[in-house]
Amino acid sequence: MHVGEQLVDRLVRYGVRHVFGCPGGQTLPLYNGIARRPLDIEHVLMHDERSGAYAADGYARATGRIGVCDATVGPGASNLVSGLVEAYSSSVPVLAIVSDIPRGWEHRRPYGSASQAFEQRNFLEACVKYYGRVQTPESLPEMLHACVRTATTGRPGPVVLEVPDDVFAAEAGTDDFPISPESATYARVRFAPDPAAVRRAVELLRSSRKPLVIAGGGVLHSGAEAEVARLVEALGAPIATTLTGKGSIAETHPLSIGVAGRFGVPVANAIVEEADCVIFIGCKTGQSTTLNWTLPYLDTPVIHIDVDPNELGRSYHATVALAADAKLGAAALADAVAVADALADGAPSFDWDAERIAALRDGWWDGPIEFKRPPVPGVLKPQDMMRVMRQAMSDDDLFVSDASLASGWIASRWQIRTTGRHFFAPRGLAGLGWGLPAAIGVATATLGREAAPGGQRAPRVVCLAGDGGWGYSLTEIETATRMGLPIVSVVLNNSSLGWIKHSAASRYPDAMVSQDFLEVSYADAAKALGAQVTFVDDLHQFEVAVKSALEDETRGPWVIEARTCDVETPVLPSRAPAPGAAPAARGGY
Repeated sequence: MHVGEQLVDRLVRYGVRHVFGCPGGQTLPLYNGIARRPLDIEHVLMHDERSGAYAADGYARATGRIGVCDATVGPGASNLVSGLVEAYSSSVPVLAIVSDIPRGWEHRRPYGSASQAFEQRNFLEACVKYYGRVQTPESLPEMLHACVRTATTGRPGPVVLEVPDDVFAAEAGTDDFPISPESATYARVRFAPDPAAVRRAVELLRSSRKPLVIAGGGVLHSGAEAEVARLVEALGAPIATTLTGKGSIAETHPLSIGVAGRFGVPVANAIVEEADCVIFIGCKTGQSTTLNWTLPYLDTPVIHIDVDPNELGRSYHATVALAADAKLGAAALADAVAVADALADGAPSFDWDAERIAALRDGWWDGPIEFKRPPVPGVLKPQDMMRVMRQAMSDDDLFVSDASLASGWIASRWQIRTTGRHFFAPRGLAGLGWGLPAAIGVATATLGREAAPGGQRAPRVVCLAGDGGWGYSLTEIETATRMGLPIVSVVLNNSSLGWIKHSAASRYPDAMVSQDFLEVSYADAAKALGAQVTFVDDLHQFEVAVKSALEDETRGPWVIEARTCDVETPVLPSRAPAPGAAPAARGGY
């Protein structure tokens, strides 16, 4: 048995069932090992390594297990960067298996004297939580375990396992290191908050008049949806989510106000502005969620529950810090609130007007849609399309978004009716091209051994992307066709880079270049790559196309290309006076 075979054997024992990537000469031992275990593990051939990392990211989010991708030395390794940084900033555990030149060729690394060699460790190490190198065959089991353990412990994140060419093909060493499949799941290790900090949080809540909860992606990572619901119901407080926290609570729940922040629902931001105490759960209080750290106001008292202690108090200094897993932290706070209410002979009466909040929320989801400009024949408005998709998609279907405006349209206009992770978006690095490869990872997870028992049909995976993002990865339609994946892709084609166009119009209205593309047919390209396709430029056509794609019994990939306007945007105005300016305290703007 060579090291590549041993690596595959150990991946299988960790519960890994799929690896995404592109082959190279130096990674062939890995591929040979996978080929020898066809019933246990499958390799998904992608069209580039960036897409492989994106797919592994989506797979990890969908399964709650580590996602695995591979890349060969040199250009393969350098292509991983966007995918690894997205996973790093979104706290997603991804294992990237990367080959390297033989150990004896170290002096040949500079300037690619050895073919494709460069200082890849220095290049990639800043992109990951941990970089492990298998220096000898005997070190593989311990080094692999270090990577898996690091990726899934505490704040999850990506890791690299580097294997030199001569080690990959060498005879394997001993293999007596035990493996637990739970090591590859997250949250792998949970810890509860300091009881004294919980008591301080309860005291702060009981002194407030309008407490509010903002749930982030950490809630979904931790599986803390039930605990968060119990907390907000005990408080009777409204709950908003971040974009990646969408699904922490059903947006039909009476206390839900939708996504907050720049990609959010205006109603949610208005209610957050009224809060006099905000509980952040599993949220890094990032720029988009807080409108450049202006909402909540900087002087708003904050209770922050997060698995990463470094996040606590980073943006909001008047913080009661609860370092804890989101599930245990929310449960501890909910229990303490219930005890405090019992001792005080009743819960405090907060000043929220529940009827007003309900009217505002229902008006947003079910009221008339507002447009920047009146509809134009032959051009679709994404707001209208989201309402059609909300009605056509079942609660079991999964929605994957590309970056930029596509994320905002789903966040603010597609109402999620059940808890759990049904929406996937790239907000860590927010790079274009994530959507389709991530959808492949999500769809692969639903078709694999991770799917629900009992033989239920896998849910449809719907991918939304603008034409700018779609151009990054449209070749992966061939991958979806080859794999027979039930992905319905909707391409918003306005022949422009919408975000850039809108930003330029506001900042430099006098002159700008490189915002517009030729009018091209992405439907024709997708048809050539094997998908069923349709082109629409009218809302009724779109409704028929979506229903046909979702009900298609062949379960293969569809691409629906829609001609859309280049004016509408889901992005809410920033509240910071200028890039780089200090955020304001209450009343400061």
